[in-house]
Amino acid sequence: MSDLSLAVKLQPSLKRALWGAIYPQLRQASIEADEHPHVIRVRFEYDGKPADQVLDACQVAGTEVIAVFTDPWTIDEQHCEVPYPLKLNRLEHLVYLRAEERV
Repeated sequence: MSDLSLAVKLQPSLKRALWGAIYPQLRQASIEADEHPHVIRVRFEYDGKPADQVLDACQVAGTEVIAVFTDPWTIDEQHCEVPYPLKLNRLEHLVYLRAEERV
């Protein structure tokens, strides 16, 4: 898969996967690809420890993302507790950012 076709697939795959999975506790979702060793990284950052339903929804989203890519791609799904107002740490492509007051 070329760099361009990969970049074009990353953001839309996570956007689609997040439909119906956005809860107020989710602060940010981002994605990137590492061509060697063929890993798609998805990072979900939560306002504290995510509730079970929030974590489940994001895990399903991660599964939907990797389903778009064929072998040999694998997924590195990261679930991070980043309570507001701590600084978020996104991956290369930002897909979702919760509206927050700046401190």
